[in-house]
Amino acid sequence: MAPQKPRQRDAAQTRARILAAAIREFTARGFAGARLDAVAQRGKVTKGLIFHYFRTKESLYVAALERMYERLRQRQNQIALAGLGPEEGIRQLAIETFRSFREEPQIVAMMNEENLQKGRHVRRSAMVPSLYNPLIADISRLIGEGARGGVFRADVDPVGFYVALSGATYFYCSNRHTLGAVFGRDLFSAAQIEEYEKLVADMVIAYLKA
Repeated sequence: MAPQKPRQRDAAQTRARILAAAIREFTARGFAGARLDAVAQRGKVTKGLIFHYFRTKESLYVAALERMYERLRQRQNQIALAGLGPEEGIRQLAIETFRSFREEPQIVAMMNEENLQKGRHVRRSAMVPSLYNPLIADISRLIGEGARGGVFRADVDPVGFYVALSGATYFYCSNRHTLGAVFGRDLFSAAQIEEYEKLVADMVIAYLKA
């Protein structure tokens, strides 16, 4: 059994290296423009190894999408919503979601690309929906606790709430260049980021209290 462990470890490392290279390639060129030869070159592997681990370009793309969603959810999970009260929990979720999109541009790029693809690849993933079940459960709990304590309204759909929160944070990052050009502002300056973090957190709390 002992000789198998290094091989297993090497296989996991090789797969991770291919996936990291694929994310860079898909981020740079989109699904249609990405080339497996370029992924192989970026990952310092043979093209045959890519087919061995992922079978097709589309399967590789789905795995790359799953890794991006997983990374976003890992960031959100780090704030330990279970230990926070309703208002502070929602406030920290809003701030961390914004920070995740801002600090992980590959997430934004991959989501932009998949929306151009009309979500056809993410629909193939059983993993992605399951990643969001705990988050929606946490949001439901926080809203429920807030409602029982007389802090929040009770008629809030947790899924609709998260969609709105994602829109407010994702759009700022995905459209930073065009918005910055239109309004003559660097939206990623420290002052603008600090101001928007507070704005988006205050905005979602105000909605829940309305």
